[in-house]
Amino acid sequence: MSVRYERHVQSVLKAFQDLLEPEAKAALSEEHMDQLSMLMESAISTAVLEQLEAVADEVNDLSVIIRRRAENFEATRKAS
Repeated sequence: MSVRYERHVQSVLKAFQDLLEPEAKAALSEEHMDQLSMLMESAISTAVLEQLEAVADEVNDLSVIIRRRAENFEATRKAS
């Protein structure tokens, strides 16, 4: 995961901790916070990969359109 996303996870984690009552904070161990951090990193990675796949599909669709237009251009050029 990129440094940008890791910083975002840490920022969200701190905001979460700031919302907790002192008793709740005391009940959460460092291990719990590490697990929460890993869950957030996993969620961000999944969301980023899903968007990357969507963009890759769009690029693929665009490449098909470009190829068809190029083929049609060549066909009309040869016919002239």
